Amino acid sequence: MTIPLAVIATKTDFVERAPREEGQCHADFYGPTVAPFRSRVRNISTSGMLIDCPAALRIDDVLVARLPGVGEIICTVARLRNGRAGIRFSSVIDLAVYRRATMHVV
Repeated sequence: MTIPLAVIATKTDFVERAPREEGQCHADFYGPTVAPFRSRVRNISTSGMLIDCPAALRIDDVLVARLPGVGEIICTVARLRNGRAGIRFSSVIDLAVYRRATMHVV
């Protein structure tokens, strides 16, 4: 399922930051102002993740992330630093589902 761009563009509320754990995979991203891209997940929590950052991202860009086990989730770029982007989710994800889906992925 693909989230419609009209829904992505109007998303304004996101969850608060939660403790992070090491990432285990790559994720696919797309959005109304960003060309589709794939990036490594460096760390992840129920509320967001840290990814390697393509140069085209800007703070407050709204994206959809496609994560193993989780599926698609609307998110926003919260920070950019040292070639990485802090991403905040619009809703809490189930880390147990993510862990099971990435158990054998490096």
